[in-house]
Amino acid sequence: MRFFPSLIAVAVCSSFSMQTHAAETAPEPADTAIERIRVQGDFRQQAVQQVAGSIALVSEQDVKRTSAQHLDDLLNQFANVNFTSGASRGRYIQMRGIGERSEFVDTINPSVGILIDGIDYSGMGISGISDLAQLEVFRGPEATRFGANALAGMLNLTTKGPTATPEGKFSATLANYNSRQLAGQFSNSINQQLGYSVSLEQQTSDGFINNTYLNRDDTNNIDEFTGRFKLRYQPSDALTLQLVTHSTDQDNGYDAFSLDRNRTTLSDEPGQDKIRSKAVALQADYRGLPFATVLAQLSYLTADSDYGFDEDWSYVGIHPDEYATTDRYLRSRDQLTLDYRFISTPQGKLGNSDWVFGLYAASKNFDLTRQFWNWDLWQADSFVSELSRSNAAVYGELSTPLSSGWSLVSGLRLERYDDDYSDISGNNIKNHDTMWGANLSLNYQVNSQALVYLLASRGYKAGGVNGDALAKAADDSLSELNSKASFQPETLYNAEFGVKGSALDQSITARVAAFYMWRDDMQVKGWLNPDSGPQFAGFIDNAGSGRNYGIEMENRLQLHPQFAVFLSASWLKTKLGNYVTLDEENFSGREQAQAPRFQYSVATDWYITEALTFNVSLQGKDAFFYSDGHNARSSRYELLGARLSYQLTNWELAIWTRNALDQDIGVRGFYFGNDPRDGYEPHVYEQFAEPRRFGVTASYQF
Repeated sequence: MRFFPSLIAVAVCSSFSMQTHAAETAPEPADTAIERIRVQGDFRQQAVQQVAGSIALVSEQDVKRTSAQHLDDLLNQFANVNFTSGASRGRYIQMRGIGERSEFVDTINPSVGILIDGIDYSGMGISGISDLAQLEVFRGPEATRFGANALAGMLNLTTKGPTATPEGKFSATLANYNSRQLAGQFSNSINQQLGYSVSLEQQTSDGFINNTYLNRDDTNNIDEFTGRFKLRYQPSDALTLQLVTHSTDQDNGYDAFSLDRNRTTLSDEPGQDKIRSKAVALQADYRGLPFATVLAQLSYLTADSDYGFDEDWSYVGIHPDEYATTDRYLRSRDQLTLDYRFISTPQGKLGNSDWVFGLYAASKNFDLTRQFWNWDLWQADSFVSELSRSNAAVYGELSTPLSSGWSLVSGLRLERYDDDYSDISGNNIKNHDTMWGANLSLNYQVNSQALVYLLASRGYKAGGVNGDALAKAADDSLSELNSKASFQPETLYNAEFGVKGSALDQSITARVAAFYMWRDDMQVKGWLNPDSGPQFAGFIDNAGSGRNYGIEMENRLQLHPQFAVFLSASWLKTKLGNYVTLDEENFSGREQAQAPRFQYSVATDWYITEALTFNVSLQGKDAFFYSDGHNARSSRYELLGARLSYQLTNWELAIWTRNALDQDIGVRGFYFGNDPRDGYEPHVYEQFAEPRRFGVTASYQF
């Protein structure tokens, strides 16, 4: 694949020259003629072409183009974005090769966070998208904006809100595997001061697994409800208040791994993946001060989850050397978050610099009850732990014009966390640390549509306690775990050069970024499997360092008034530093997990007539390692999708397909022995994404 980085390098140069040429030869279009997509996660909500950093955006039209029904259906179209399942949905996200892959006993610190309407859902990975207004993908460390949950990046979702006049949409979908989706949104204003919006979505499916032992095809089913409500109140021209409430009820099955390494399982006790969450946020926008706008959000989220699986993936009686156990994780999460910031007005500048100053505080509590088989006691057992964490941060950013078109943007965030961990084994451990992140970018605004930037940024992720390791270290066969009681914070340094712009009345848009990242005290997931038996101990370890560098680009070409092409592509090279496992396996210098060398996505909009539209998409991804602790790899794949829709006034009818080539695409992989029929020989066991899907969607919008 040597041609691939060269191709992207050419795209960088051509993108730059294209934008410069447009600035020199064409009169600048009027602002009213330019489509300006505002980045909601940016402090000042600037247009995407004016914000330094690698940012991808998805609108409602982009969701329709790919027939996406859930957040994980969207992720394959983004350059240098990957995800892992190990659950009923894709839950763990990686950007530029950095991100978690699982959560069992120990509470994870996500490298890639998720915000929905400003509420922190990091680590939960749940989101219906029927009411999505905009999704923003921030790649690279974003500590100044988002803090510790954005070491590698952030997903920022904004859902539809109140409107001045009545607006609504209702849709129904039928698809194979007995899949159904009903969704509705409505928004309006009661008067000039008060408006509201409400959205409801229910999605069900039998799933894509055939359990031959139980003679069932719904053991990996989907059953999800999402409800959102917003109430906006504007008592004066200077003050706007908004109440946001979310409710999620996910009652999914989990029966994804097969001893025969296909979509046919033998489990006699299939698992579950249930999440029930409620969230509320109060947002305030006050513009009554002469020197600054005040934005504040106070949010609360509570969630309970029940995640479990059949450990042996089989049934009693499959073989004389069998074992038969289950593993279940009951979690509760409560969090209270405050974000309070001042954004300067033209009258409040510091000299000629615009500024942002903010305060952040969060309190989070994570409770776990694990129900499992204790191999030492040879009986059912439970493990209980509690982790309380408080975070406090202060942050700021300065934007200083230097000369015509040039500006310097500098940001800093100082954050302290305090952890209090306790468990049923008698461990009581307190951790605390002070971390800092920063960004510094030199920007050249060629014109209102083109930006060239050079960016340096520093991100961080908190350390913590390995509760699973502590609890099992008393076992003589696992005594090595005494050295893995805790792990240190990770730091990420990023150097980035980027070009973004548009030309020919936005018939051509391009965003290209090249980056080099250094990871210090890199956090990796380790496992100890004594005697290759069914007992595993997981822990987070610190590898000495890591390197991640590459290029990513996104382009839109309006080749004809009725035909547009969307292209994203990335090339990524990663390297583990000094990393030797407790099993004395040396992975130093190897590629990092979940870091495909290349990815691409090509999609089209073809407006055949005023009523008839055809969309086709092709997404590809190179093979990658499933783990930093073994050498099992996924397979390279191409994912083909298509959609044909007919629009008549307010009605639309669409037929669609995803994964039209019916490929088996691995979204989680393990390497060990679990089949008594072959003497527990190690194999690569994979969980597969959805097979070929096809369906029909009818919608009414007004």
